[in-house]
Amino acid sequence: MDDELPPDEAEDRIVSAIDGLRESAGTLEGGAFSRSLKAFLGLSNGEATAEAWAATLIGGLDSVIESTDERFQFDASTGEYAWDADTKQWVENGSSDGIVLEFPATQGATSKNATFELSQYSDTPLAIDGETVYLPTSGVASLRVDDDEVFAVDLEGVDYTTEEGLDIPIPQSFALEILTAPHTHTFTLDENSGTEYDFSFDLANGDQRVAGISVGAQLATDNYDELQGTDVEELSGELRIGPDLTIPYTIQVGELAAFDDPTEDQINDRIDATVQSQGQEIATLRFDEASERIEVVYSDGSIDAASTFYENFLDEVEAIWSDYLGDEALEAGFDALSVE
Repeated sequence: MDDELPPDEAEDRIVSAIDGLRESAGTLEGGAFSRSLKAFLGLSNGEATAEAWAATLIGGLDSVIESTDERFQFDASTGEYAWDADTKQWVENGSSDGIVLEFPATQGATSKNATFELSQYSDTPLAIDGETVYLPTSGVASLRVDDDEVFAVDLEGVDYTTEEGLDIPIPQSFALEILTAPHTHTFTLDENSGTEYDFSFDLANGDQRVAGISVGAQLATDNYDELQGTDVEELSGELRIGPDLTIPYTIQVGELAAFDDPTEDQINDRIDATVQSQGQEIATLRFDEASERIEVVYSDGSIDAASTFYENFLDEVEAIWSDYLGDEALEAGFDALSVE
């Protein structure tokens, strides 16, 4: 490594980046979107105490949302609608270029303090197994509670592939931005060729990057319905943690898939991953077969188990999401992820 960083300082930088993730997770859990969602569903330890009320409100949209042959008719559905708590129906209040819904943000509220608006929508017809289906290509929507925007979606540029034999169409490209206040989630998928794709995801809090990942995939074939493990030749990209820490990686997937039971050397020879802080390499990653774990190797050869850095973070994420999914579901999910 150039300008080698002492192991203690390298470890401090990794810990600092993970701490930033922890703080951001708390911000997301206590943010405007999370509070609004919990209040709307009456969420507590995975139980939605207002589920019946919310289901009635959402189910009532069938009376105002137009569809023909299972195709959403956006233009025919536009207008302003308000929820009538007495009749438990949506009532049209006026005209609009989009679909505007006004309703109480919580069960039992007397004011309609939430507004959802779908301001733009487009779709495309696709032939699947001899039938025509319509899937979205773009759309813009937002949700405001007490005049504060807590949720928004902006989808554009969706292009699909529909090869014979595929059960569902596969997006070849799209750009998607989702606001769950205060965080913004940005997804992009680009098809460079029939066998090369780039995917990227970034999570930001305002202008500050929280986390992200990019994946470049090189395939041996563009026959997706018969894709095998060995047909994914290479994956490369980087994992981003906070504004400063990145983990660039390259994985020779096709070569690894060709081994029935790859050895430690065969795995490490085909996976190249480093830990970088502000562009400076501060450690490398390797797989240790004896302990069955990923290890962080510092400039002097000293080692930490990678799990040392994220175990406590996962415990805190588990506690946060227990309100949404319940303790039992989360424990099962995190047990499945308990790989050192």
